[in-house]
Amino acid sequence: MSSEDPDDLWPVLPSEAVQDALSDPGLPVELFSAIVALTVAIAEDPWLPEGSARDSAGDWRRLPIPHGRGLVEYVIDQHSHVVRLTRVIPL
Repeated sequence: MSSEDPDDLWPVLPSEAVQDALSDPGLPVELFSAIVALTVAIAEDPWLPEGSARDSAGDWRRLPIPHGRGLVEYVIDQHSHVVRLTRVIPL
């Protein structure tokens, strides 16, 4: 069981494009698992040090999928306290 307080977690909402990518039967299981693990990590801390900001405010972020499997992009909506997973770029 996690020691994280549920109020400290950031809900992660996938875009339609991300939902389509994750529901693709051709998506390798290893890549699917890596994306799900990143989603959990983002929910715990959207400002992960492995990520990089895509704008000056740092709200748009890009995070590499481990082992060179691609990138995930997301935006942190601090006002609503949610993260919107906007795109998955598999490599």
